[in-house]
Amino acid sequence: MEKVYGINPIKILLCQPDSGLVKLYVSSGRDDSAAGEIVTVARQKNIPVEIKNRQELNKLTGNKNHQGVVGICKSYAYCNLDELLKKRSKFSKFDLVLILDNIMDPQNLGSIIRSAYCLGTNGVIIPADRAAPVTAAVIKASAGGALQIPVARVGNLSRTVDYLKEKGFWVFGAEARGGKDLREVDFNCSTALLLGGEAKGIRPLLRKKCDFLLSIPMAGSFDSFNVAVATGIILYEIFRRRSEAAKY
Repeated sequence: MEKVYGINPIKILLCQPDSGLVKLYVSSGRDDSAAGEIVTVARQKNIPVEIKNRQELNKLTGNKNHQGVVGICKSYAYCNLDELLKKRSKFSKFDLVLILDNIMDPQNLGSIIRSAYCLGTNGVIIPADRAAPVTAAVIKASAGGALQIPVARVGNLSRTVDYLKEKGFWVFGAEARGGKDLREVDFNCSTALLLGGEAKGIRPLLRKKCDFLLSIPMAGSFDSFNVAVATGIILYEIFRRRSEAAKY
């Protein structure tokens, strides 16, 4: 069992036919309409609701950022790669998948998944080892996006990249410096966007498998953007161009 917390993640869970929620805890201090709506829906679905004080919820979740609602649910359901590939966004005739190489920070992972959901990706691929899994903190940071977009957890990213290439994908690796200017890259193809971890970026073996390397032009003196920010910028550029192309 896992914990999911926050108003938006719980609301999104309750909207799903099989929410996986087995129990809901609500803070005794939450008597607003948002919490009331959640409690009403939970009871309609025969999900037990228990009132606890905020200190108890702090202890249950390990932090204070639960917004007074905590759900106990079945473990997060990762999808397989082929299921993910079927989830093409309605905004584009091309596939777009996001590959994350060893993102360790749950907040970064949650933010990236949120951007991926908002900007039309098929889904997100993460490695099973040496990377943050999808947890309650990730779901909260994604504002529930992790419950609405497929996430595949694979044993070997290198073989996954090879498989995507066999399926007709072109692999674009994001580099802090030295890649082709993002504004000049052509994304009119099935696109696999690969981003590396916070400390070292894309690992050398995966970098060699990239068909193209791209970089975001910067005016400031920092070496790079935060990985979650960089992902959002690149995904928005792809989304913007594909949306414009769809008008014609």
